[in-house]
Amino acid sequence: MRKIATIVSVLLVLGCFCAPVSFGQRCGVERWAVKTGTDGGAGLIDLANPQTSTIADLSALAQPNPLPADNRFNPTENTVFVLNTTLTDFKLESGSHGDSDYHLVLMDDQGNTMVAEIPSPDCVGNGSPFKAQIANARAKFDAQFNVTSSFQTANVPVQVTGVGFFDFFHNQHGAAPNVVELHPVLDIQFNPQPIGGDFTLSSSTTAVHLHGGGSSTINLAAVPVGGGNAPNVSFAVSTLPTGVTSHITPGNNGKAVLSLSATSNVPNGTFPMIVTGTSAGKAHSQTIALNLSGVPEPSDNLQWEYKTISAVSEVDVINQANQLGLQDWEMVSVVRVSGSPGWRAFFKRAKKD
Repeated sequence: MRKIATIVSVLLVLGCFCAPVSFGQRCGVERWAVKTGTDGGAGLIDLANPQTSTIADLSALAQPNPLPADNRFNPTENTVFVLNTTLTDFKLESGSHGDSDYHLVLMDDQGNTMVAEIPSPDCVGNGSPFKAQIANARAKFDAQFNVTSSFQTANVPVQVTGVGFFDFFHNQHGAAPNVVELHPVLDIQFNPQPIGGDFTLSSSTTAVHLHGGGSSTINLAAVPVGGGNAPNVSFAVSTLPTGVTSHITPGNNGKAVLSLSATSNVPNGTFPMIVTGTSAGKAHSQTIALNLSGVPEPSDNLQWEYKTISAVSEVDVINQANQLGLQDWEMVSVVRVSGSPGWRAFFKRAKKD
């Protein structure tokens, strides 16, 4: 009995220096009080007034050097931020070096990434003002995904609310350059509607040239007004001239591809083609000039010239494509590439004599 009592006493003493755990679960150590809100400054955070921000803005913040062990770095770590972004992948941080957090990788439209983490509620002390919100965020995530110790791909729009935090760099997947994070995550919404619910409609070009018997594609996008993620938009095309047909392929995040095909006997001339996007009772339209001409005469001398552009964002792609479309350049394809500037588009047009 004396031996058992001694073992129990040792375990109780050790418990004073460790984060609370459940059987088989490992909690964190580094800046753990700040991560979970059990530090002395957590009560000063204004949880009722979160600030909307972006990954780019947070990644540009100055990183403290050195990082305080148990204190907060003002103002970042005393602020609740809201990000409207894309959850690319996630996993449970387990094993001998894990802390039982859900590790979330967030990405914006420019390819910038940062990490957000949802601690295990069992690793959050009862004195934390975040405890209930952390537990709720974890439950919402569990209802959406089956989280394992391996990274899984998501690529789903999310709105993430969390406390700003600077971590040590240890090759975290998706870490921002300054290792800023949202830690802990206090709330997460999947496929959120944009703020205000309204949107604007944009296309990759305002004019397209179509030969008889030919085809072309146009990229469409619904851009939310006031931030947030794009709503689910239904696109439609009207006022097509005789001999031209259309097909719309829906994409993610309010995007779609409009494919146009022309028969061999289309009329010559320029015709207004109206593209309309509709969502939640709101509708917006854009007119695209459709330049039609007959089937080109076969010629061994017909030659093409090509152009490649680089762009920093989807909006930049659209703006450049609009300018090139006025010069008869036709977009062949657009791809997203790693690094900067992040987007590359390819164009062609028939060489003029």
